Parts: sequence; C-alpha cells; structure tokens
Amino acid sequence: MKKDGTLDLRIKRTQGAIKNSFFKLIGEIGFEKISVKNLTEDAMISRNTFYLHYNDKYDLLKKICDEMIRNLFFRVGKQLRRVQKENDALTFDDIAFILSIGLKAIDEERREYKILFSSSSCDILVERLSALINRFLDLFTQPIGKIDDMSTQYIVNGLIGIIKYYIQNDVDDIDKKCLAFAKLHMGKVIEYVNEKAKLQN
Repeated sequence: MKKDGTLDLRIKRTQGAIKNSFFKLIGEIGFEKISVKNLTEDAMISRNTFYLHYNDKYDLLKKICDEMIRNLFFRVGKQLRRVQKENDALTFDDIAFILSIGLKAIDEERREYKILFSSSSCDILVERLSALINRFLDLFTQPIGKIDDMSTQYIVNGLIGIIKYYIQNDVDDIDKKCLAFAKLHMGKVIEYVNEKAKLQN
C-alpha cells in the first residue's frame, strides 16, 4: 500500500491474478472443491504470496463480494443522492432510473455475478446485496423513517430476484423494463413515502 492509500501496481496484478483464477476454478470445479493449492498453481504464485493477501478461500470470497458491493454502492448511491436533492417527491422515473443505473453497474461485472450466483458460495453475495438494498431503502425513506420489516423483505427479495434474472438473461430496453417494474410493483411504496413525507412537513 502506498502512502496515498492506493495499491501498488504489483499488488493489484497479484490480486487480479488470484481473482481471475478464483472465478475460473469456480466455473470448472465449484467453490467447495477449490483449495489454496489450486488457486496458487493456476495464478502461478506461491502460497506465501496468497497468504499475504487472504487468510483462505472464504476470506477471498468475502473480499471479492465486498469489492463488488462497493462498486455498486458508489454508482447507485451517487445517483440516489442526486435524485433526492433535485426532487421533493419520489416518482416512477426516479425508481426506474436508480434501478437501471444499478443493473448497468452490475453489467460491468456480469461474469462475476453470474458465476457467484450459480455457485454454492452465493449466500455471501446475497447477504451483501441484501444489506446494500436495505441501506438504499433507508436513504429513500429517510424523510419518514424505516418502512415495516415485511415490506422491506418483499422489496429486497424482489430486487435480488431482478438482479439474478438480469445477469442470467439477455434483457433489451432495460430502461423501459425498469420503468414498467416501478409502475407495476413500486407504486404503493412511492405513494406511501410521499404521503408520509407530506404529513411530516
């Protein structure tokens, strides 16, 4: 790590090689059968080099998922804050725009999402995505406080289902489909949030 907090190019290359081997091996033999030996041989590094970066394959998986979630949060969170500043009330277009931004960000790591979702290691990714969506929901509903847990679970599970569907299928006109989804499934949520926000103002 450099003084400015950025990773040295050599470290980036090493971690990149390990990650590439990790995803390759999940596709070939599955997460459960992967060993550190498999990873080091495929990445052409020593075991000592691997352990400089990760404790084991589970630590590697968690760090990969955390990085994917950070990338998604940066892209979506930035746009979500902009939408909140520019609008007094939520609209279908707002929801559709945020969802579309999220799916397009995920598309940049489609291979990684697809491999993880189709493996026995998907629980960690789902857990991280659930936490992130909950965080976004808190931002959306900030003016009124949290919505009830049952509604939250419905929305979270629905959005994770959309993400899984998106990475496993070719989806055309994603902006139109996100708007259709918002109108069909998020109308009552938008109405509820806006009405509560008005009452509190």
